[in-house]
Amino acid sequence: MDIGIARERCAGERRAIILPQDVKRLVEAGHRVFVEKGLGQGVYVNDAAYRQAGAGVIAGRKDIFNKSLVVKLKAPTMQEFKLLQNNLLFCMLHAGQNPRYIKALKERNVRAVAMEMILDNKRERLIQCSDMTGEQGMIYAFHLADKSPCDCAVLVLGYGAVAGGALAVAFSLGAKVKILRKREYPYIEQFIKDKDIVVNAIKWPRDKREKREYLIAGQMLTHLNKGAVVLDLSVDYPSPIEGCRPSSVQEPVYTVDGVKYISIYGYPALVPISSSQRYSSRILPILLKIASTPLNKLPKFIRNAVVCPRKGKV
Repeated sequence: MDIGIARERCAGERRAIILPQDVKRLVEAGHRVFVEKGLGQGVYVNDAAYRQAGAGVIAGRKDIFNKSLVVKLKAPTMQEFKLLQNNLLFCMLHAGQNPRYIKALKERNVRAVAMEMILDNKRERLIQCSDMTGEQGMIYAFHLADKSPCDCAVLVLGYGAVAGGALAVAFSLGAKVKILRKREYPYIEQFIKDKDIVVNAIKWPRDKREKREYLIAGQMLTHLNKGAVVLDLSVDYPSPIEGCRPSSVQEPVYTVDGVKYISIYGYPALVPISSSQRYSSRILPILLKIASTPLNKLPKFIRNAVVCPRKGKV
């Protein structure tokens, strides 16, 4: 199969979804791999390394996006969607939050495999940097808190993989941490008092989001200490915390009524080398399967991640 690996073009995004050593594995398996010129520069990998791995280096996006299989980390921009036609896309799609992506796929007659929907038998994502998200968000929050971590009082909502990364950092640096359990939600206004950092790492149910219900309403934030930080790791909107909105790696922080908010789409982009290494190694075995097997014969855990706008089932 002809595989095109695209660069990420979002402002501040430096990661490469696949690194030269894993491109070499694809080439050795008999696939023709083409990478967009400049892929990997943000993680100190150059075009020569990809050429040495056996890939063709292409200057134009148009030629990358017309390959049989197009691979990206983040979803294409709307301009990039227009370059697709009758091929297969493999990326972090998050189509549930972006219905316009489904519309764009239908218009171009394109199927997609959504990386975030590839799950193991415990319903955990196989391609993810969840712990890294929590870890990097927590480090950033401590940086903004104007206090030593050991002097910070931290309230954490959630205790999954993302929260686990944040908790590991907070505990290791000696912060005073309270993990809020569901049964304690009705008393959250008491628990939020005198906190320096509030961490949101929960999935807020869609019905509550649609009704614009908040777990932490704006007036509750007045109970926080001066210079407090709200760290939103879930980046689900509307958020359970009033005032949260998406931010970016380039402009990660905004302030409302003296409270600093961080709500970055893609916290692992803060450590592009580490996250690129992890993503590259995790997508390789799945990419080898997708490139070598018809969609309807792929393992079920991959077929379940196919976003299929055409009529009929995969």
